[in-house]
Formats: sequence, C-alpha cells, structure tokens
Amino acid sequence: MKKTAAIALLYFLLAAPGWACFEAPLRAQDLPPEFEAVYEVRKANLGAEMRLSFRKGDNRLVYESRISPVGIAALIVGNQEALYRAVFEKTGGRYLPVEFRHEVTGENTKLNEHYTFDWNEHTAQVRYKDRTSTLKIPPHTFDTFSMQLFMMRKPAAGNSDRTCSIISRGRLANLEYGLEPDLRIKTKLGSLAVNKVVRKKSGGKNTTYTEWYAESLHYIPVRSEKSRDGKTEFSAHITELRWL
Repeated sequence: MKKTAAIALLYFLLAAPGWACFEAPLRAQDLPPEFEAVYEVRKANLGAEMRLSFRKGDNRLVYESRISPVGIAALIVGNQEALYRAVFEKTGGRYLPVEFRHEVTGENTKLNEHYTFDWNEHTAQVRYKDRTSTLKIPPHTFDTFSMQLFMMRKPAAGNSDRTCSIISRGRLANLEYGLEPDLRIKTKLGSLAVNKVVRKKSGGKNTTYTEWYAESLHYIPVRSEKSRDGKTEFSAHITELRWL
C-alpha cells in the first residue's frame, strides 16, 4: 500500500508545470541557441532530475524534457521516466506547434497525452487516457509544454496580463498570466536578472504556477514552482547549463 501511494506521488511529481505564452508569432530571431540544462526537482520528500533540451533542424524545432527519479524515489519506483516533447514547424516565417507528446514509463499510463495540430483546419487531434477526440482550436492555442518556448524572449511592451488558449488533459482551457519583469534571484549559476511569470487557469482551483526566465541566458527558465493556497508543492531549480 505504501509503495502504491509512493508511486502515485511520484507520477504527480513527474507532471511538469505549465508555462505562460505570448500571442505574438514565434520567429527565428526569438529563439534561444540550442542548449541542454539540468534541474533539481522536489515534490514533498521525493526528488527527481530534469534534463531539458532545445534543438533546431531544417524548418523544425524540438523542445524536450526528461524527468527521472533520484534518491529515495528511485529506490521506490525504479527507473521510471517522464517524457515531454514539443515539435514546431516553420510556416510563413513563423514557427507553430505541430505535435506534443507526454509519456510516463511504467504500468500506469493515465497521464499520457498526444496532440497533433492542424493549422489549416484549426483543429487538434487529441489522445488522452486512451481516448481520442478532435478539438476546434482558436489561433494562438498551445499545449502547456510548448508555451514555455514562447516565453524565451524579451517581453513585448505592455505584455503584463494576458489570457490565452491551451490544451490541457485533453481539453481546451483558458490560461491567465501576469508578468513581473526586471527582478533578480539567486541560482546555482549565480545571481540572475529574471522575468517572473505567474499563471493560473481561469476559474480553476487556488493553484498557481510561477516561472523565472533569465535575461542573460537567452530567457531560458531557471526556476519553477507550483503552489496551492500559498504552500509550495513542486519546485525545479537549474543546476547546469550547456550551449550546443
């Protein structure tokens, strides 16, 4: 029973936090250099390591995260891993998300998601919990992982409070976010100037996601937290960074 509860908690730990988005097009000049970064992740008394990478190809971008348990968590559940992968393709001078995949290895696959975007028809083919559906999507609709890449650039003037459309857990939802620019935080890479983004779903529970994007590191994320009723439930802190 204890092992079952621990495994359930780990799956919750491996569920990556969502990120805010811009409504402006994502262009080549908005993109950071290719990179690989390592993050220390904590949820309750369990730990994990997240490896985040960004790679460019011919008219194609791949943004990926792999999260693996470490320490006590690894002893309890073994070599389980959560994969998040967003693929973008260049269309008319801008990049659009075309596929998102979230997979958790192991027996429990209830968190798995797969979305494909058709921007000609403005639809998304959605598979979640082994159920499939087709959603009609408005412009500037993203999955919760793709949105992080849209934040890796200098904020536009006046871009402080916005609402945008996302697909989350197989459904369309509205995301509200606020921006606090020009702050500083301490990290294992030193003291960094950052933009702080706070977001929550419209009409959702009292759950808040907060992310910090470092200006001197091409606005890549350096810290993330999830809190409920003011109490931190999840955190991720950057520990290593390598430009490719």
